[in-house]
Amino acid sequence: MIETTSLRYFREVALQGSLRQAAERLFVAQSALSRQISVLERELGVALFERRARGMTLTPAGRLFLEYADESRARLEALRAAIHEFELLERGHVDIACVEGLLSGLMPDFVEAFVAEHPGLTLNIAAMGSHAVAEAVAEHQVDLGIVFGQSPRRDLVELATSRQPLCAIVSPRHPLARERRCRLADVAAWRVVLPNRSFGIRQLIDRVRARARLDMAVAIETNTLAFAWRMVLRTDYVTFLPRDSVHAEVLDGKLVAVPLEDPLLKGTRVTLVASASRTLSSAAQCVADSLKVRMSSGGEHHSASAPRRVRPAAGRNRSRT
Repeated sequence: MIETTSLRYFREVALQGSLRQAAERLFVAQSALSRQISVLERELGVALFERRARGMTLTPAGRLFLEYADESRARLEALRAAIHEFELLERGHVDIACVEGLLSGLMPDFVEAFVAEHPGLTLNIAAMGSHAVAEAVAEHQVDLGIVFGQSPRRDLVELATSRQPLCAIVSPRHPLARERRCRLADVAAWRVVLPNRSFGIRQLIDRVRARARLDMAVAIETNTLAFAWRMVLRTDYVTFLPRDSVHAEVLDGKLVAVPLEDPLLKGTRVTLVASASRTLSSAAQCVADSLKVRMSSGGEHHSASAPRRVRPAAGRNRSRT
């Protein structure tokens, strides 16, 4: 796309109608200019100029080639202007793959603020499981990714992390809603809705279960976290999510998030990753820098509406509907 020396020389000769005048304007030797024109004509297999005593005039083929040269120059100028706009962040597009659990809290807040500050940039947010996010970033299908836990691949670099402790998510009617905190073993009395094994949340839950040799009554497995907490709304099931994933529902009193005390579960985090073999565009770097600030300041919401402390019931409901 960058204009070649031969093309620039050709255009100047065509405009001046004279090798001597073109050479003077280009500050090159007339012989060097003549050689470049001859090279072009040999490559194209056609004469571009008629050589006359009073100068040089374009042949029909030469006029066609001049149209091509002018169009190429116009496209080059447009490209330069577009690159300048990208560098100034007046234009640009960034693809982000993100675990689904952040699409209710962190990401909507971030995207709303970022797009308002950078109206020329567009974002594409795709929800995936952690391993799919990592693969998409590593294979350069997206610019940035947010995974649950630490980066699962060595060909990714970690740019930022944010704490996202796991909670037992229950309806306000559920006996666990009375608790300020619980352990995974405390949930074993009720049926649970688990995300499938593509989710980092599920992998952590399974690790804790295996270490504690804990048997759980799994009622439903799903590939969408939204379905999991919606089932909790309707039943006495329990699911496991960061509080941020159901922030609005907790504030509205529709769900209760009870923090899990298991060390592996209360220390969970999400991680912003990029490919180690790819240089981010100016737009993607701007998004990454903004996400770093948002995540380091505490990506999760802190709700004032903690689970209410009420008098415990006489016996714990152990039904497994």
